[in-house]
Amino acid sequence: MLSSSKLSKSFWAKALMYSCLLINRLISSMIGGKTLMEVCSEKDAQAYNSLRIFGCSVYYHVEEDKLDPRVKKCVFLRFYRKC
Repeated sequence: MLSSSKLSKSFWAKALMYSCLLINRLISSMIGGKTLMEVCSEKDAQAYNSLRIFGCSVYYHVEEDKLDPRVKKCVFLRFYRKC
């Protein structure tokens, strides 16, 4: 993932964390066709529409001045949880 995203090696920890998230959401035949997330937390992990390619370009919404741009471009590294 890190080499295909063409990011520097300093992002290897972020790539490792994202690969763990993917492994927890993928179906495994060893546990009866369920995901590890379903087995451990009994939550449905089939929400694949939120997954993104590591290192892809993403845009996020900003609320600054009225005449400033509404979105900014950045690189996807991981998900943030809202508390």
